[in-house]
Amino acid sequence: MSAVILLVGCASPGPPRPPSLQLPQPIRDLTATREGDQVTLRFTLPQRTTDGLPIREDRLEASVCRGEEAQPCDPVPSLRDVRLNISPGSSGADRAVTWQDHLPASETAGEPQLLLYRVQLSNLEGKTAGWSEAAFTAAGSAPAPVQGFGAEETRAGILLHWQPAAGPSAANVLLRREFVSPPAKAKRDEAEPIWLDSHAGGRSPDRTVDSTAAEDVPYRYFAFRSRTVTLSQQEVRIDSAASAPVVITWHNAFPPPAPSGFSAAPFAEGGAFAVDLVWEPVEEPGLKGYIVARQAIDDAGSAIGSPERLTPQPVELPAFHDPAAKQGVRYRYTVQAVSRKNIEGQPATLTVVP
Repeated sequence: MSAVILLVGCASPGPPRPPSLQLPQPIRDLTATREGDQVTLRFTLPQRTTDGLPIREDRLEASVCRGEEAQPCDPVPSLRDVRLNISPGSSGADRAVTWQDHLPASETAGEPQLLLYRVQLSNLEGKTAGWSEAAFTAAGSAPAPVQGFGAEETRAGILLHWQPAAGPSAANVLLRREFVSPPAKAKRDEAEPIWLDSHAGGRSPDRTVDSTAAEDVPYRYFAFRSRTVTLSQQEVRIDSAASAPVVITWHNAFPPPAPSGFSAAPFAEGGAFAVDLVWEPVEEPGLKGYIVARQAIDDAGSAIGSPERLTPQPVELPAFHDPAAKQGVRYRYTVQAVSRKNIEGQPATLTVVP
């Protein structure tokens, strides 16, 4: 009897993959922002290698180069082979990197010139996937810093003011607002500084109102003169150095204005007498409502008895119906707006004659 040999095999898994070189992916979100003689660079560390695998190493090395258009991108000595820690699975915010490059004197004088930055990541063996795409800013003279920067509370918000530029200037003024102490429940993006354009509410050369400030929150403000130029089809911004900071809190403790258009309509119907009161709404942020009071008076306008407050709690609508008024009695009515902090404004007054 002949023997039968059965060969059982598996499908071929294909050629073995070479081991990963653990090259970190190049940076894709590099930005460069110029303020005075300093450029702020921001980027986010990757989590994966060039072959799509998670980075196993807990550290990377990063280097930055800087160069003008058509010139070599030379390494920045202070930002060369800098070791950065990286944790697997960390959030984008935890992987965010912010560096400052203090420009040499040769890059801070004269007409604007396109200036580019690149960043390169290396693993701990010094191997890299190359330089990132360029982020652009400008060399050359920056606008003069803002002088005389100050702030004060107003009914409409925080008034920010500064000395206007001497002579004609193409530089706009930008304002940066940040929390002195971020609220405990603020999200990370809400706690980041925000930029305000001084021309958003008009084109005053020396002032603007921040009407978005929250009540009772301490803010820190900086002012910058800013110029935007187009160089080799790249639009870049050059900001001055920051002004001296101003810290202020908008308490909104101003009494509301008196209501306008206050009028009364007394009427008798079906044996009942009443007075309807109406007025124009007070356009005021943080308004709680209105207080209405009534005082009986004689023909000479002197008070009779005690005044009566007709609204135990402020009413929200700009109108009130008084069904308790007596026919044949002369009344003086007052209405006052009241803020959310229970600050009463000036009264509007009218007299109802029998």
